[in-house]
Amino acid sequence: MSLLALLIAAQITNVADAQDEKHPLEIDVEATWLHLRSDTTIARERSSASGIQLGDELQQTRKLDAVELRLAMGLWQDLVVAPYALWDAQDWSALPGSTLASNTISVSGCGAPGSCTTPQPIGVVPGKSRRSGFFDPTIGLAWSPVNEERDARPRAGLFPQATAVATWTVGIDYTVPLGGKVDDPARALVGTSRPEERQAHVLTAWTAFSRRFGVLDPYLKLEGSAPFATGKAYDNCLHPELLSDVAVANCSGPWKGETGYRPPYEGAITAGSEWVAFEDRAADRRFSVDLRAGVRWHGPSRGYTQVTDLLGKLSSADEYVTTTGQLALYGRIARWLHLRVAGLVGRDSAHFLTDESIGEDKDGDGKITISQGTGAPAPDQNPNYDFRVDQPGRRLRAEPSLFWGVSGTLSLNF
Repeated sequence: MSLLALLIAAQITNVADAQDEKHPLEIDVEATWLHLRSDTTIARERSSASGIQLGDELQQTRKLDAVELRLAMGLWQDLVVAPYALWDAQDWSALPGSTLASNTISVSGCGAPGSCTTPQPIGVVPGKSRRSGFFDPTIGLAWSPVNEERDARPRAGLFPQATAVATWTVGIDYTVPLGGKVDDPARALVGTSRPEERQAHVLTAWTAFSRRFGVLDPYLKLEGSAPFATGKAYDNCLHPELLSDVAVANCSGPWKGETGYRPPYEGAITAGSEWVAFEDRAADRRFSVDLRAGVRWHGPSRGYTQVTDLLGKLSSADEYVTTTGQLALYGRIARWLHLRVAGLVGRDSAHFLTDESIGEDKDGDGKITISQGTGAPAPDQNPNYDFRVDQPGRRLRAEPSLFWGVSGTLSLNF
């Protein structure tokens, strides 16, 4: 869940300006506090006489309090963003009719004689997990090849007239996997706290446009992200005891390097407008209201989902879409002091949280051979595959969920 990116406080097409005649080098220092909460109902497929049905299993809640520090310098319009989680808490509880406690299916399947006859609860329910610490930091470059204020040079006044050009900003950001202690979801099973680092290189390219029309300043932003997990990222095979019976052989054999963290590709579009209630350009003062909406696509992944801590391992999720709406109040008291308060509400579409593939033909014999708990060699079977929750008819699914957040930003400009 990439909620931190949704409450970025900066104005979308604004970069630290190194080409202002009065201020040839600008430095921006920002601190943002934010609180986010999401509530998700998790359902499970169940077989019935009429086919596969969905039944509610869990209610999952996540609460995040974080501080985001940002430094931008106008020489080349570069920036550094370092988010820190003060408190990242997840709690889950069973809903009426839950089948997790009465489950009799083995993680390895029920192919062996006499297997899967006694209850084998899936996870600890109710349960909780706690995290804190730095997220991986982001560095980036942003440049405005066309800037309406710089190029059109509108006259000073309370409300300048519409300019002849629009502002166009392009940027590229790089999330840096600096190291430290990687988030190990298996530690959730023993109740210990964990860090937030996930060890992935993430490249994000974006472009944004805005143009002032009297009191309105509409804008549009497009972005896309490509992630690449590092060799230090978490791999489920670090704990083969939580996987199926083939894990010991297959993790070090044909599936080596294919069972770890696989963050999603993402794409997003954001559109909105500022309504400038007051502006005095000569005195560098401004008060405005910012209303925006966004859509973000998350590709298929193997990562930190709503059931990762329940299972103690990374789970494979389907693609889904996040829609958001945000309202913010922005005040520039003076050139060197900016304040912003924002509220956010959003919705994630429904998607499966456990959808690992059962395997692939590794030995080239034209078929996929699986063990299904018999203990027989099965090099084709994916050691990540969990017969309890990955098999169609038993999968876990996040129902459409609502989240909300608030943030406050203080920015000093030199």
